[in-house]
Amino acid sequence: MSTSTTAGAPGTGWAVRLHGAFEWVTWIITVNALWYGFALLGGVVLGVAPASAAAAELTRRRLRGEAFPALRTFARAWRREFVAANVALGPAFAITGMLGFGILSVAQAGALGTPIAVVVIGASCLAAAITTVAVSMFAHYDLPRTAYLVTASRFTLGNLPHISLLVLAAVVVVTASLLLPGLIPFVSLGAWITASTTLCVAFFAANDRRLAEAAAPVPTT
Repeated sequence: MSTSTTAGAPGTGWAVRLHGAFEWVTWIITVNALWYGFALLGGVVLGVAPASAAAAELTRRRLRGEAFPALRTFARAWRREFVAANVALGPAFAITGMLGFGILSVAQAGALGTPIAVVVIGASCLAAAITTVAVSMFAHYDLPRTAYLVTASRFTLGNLPHISLLVLAAVVVVTASLLLPGLIPFVSLGAWITASTTLCVAFFAANDRRLAEAAAPVPTT
């Protein structure tokens, strides 16, 4: 009897891992749909920030192993953080959006090789990175509303190796979306939210440990 259980263990392990992978694929599709739905519910302009905050919050809870009804929990988080998220994150989304439109304008003018285009693209990438960090920070830390962008900016500029991993994740998601455009409306945004939240939570945990170690008293002999 014990021999049979041991022989079946590897197959069981693969089944568990496969089940876990399917669960995360389902989550990516779910959070993708919820983000679009609640962003539209807020008229896009006022819906994007709370939808992003809710998506990051729920993804963080999933990473911690929590189980919850996705729609009801997302809606509750969206309502609860509607004002706070727009105050804390709205300016970052607005700046990133304007810079994105700037890139489109430069591209339509056929001036992507000009110095101004390089500046706009660089500023857009930096703004997008700060916004991404700020959204995950909003879900992870309890800070004054006006402190998130400043803190996220400092974290981004002070942890460039971490941010390079975030950029790499963005490149992977964008490349996959360009190769398979059918993914864009159903998967791409959810994949980015899940990947960026996972990375940022890991970055924050590592940074907190480093700060705690630095603040620990040095033992005397």
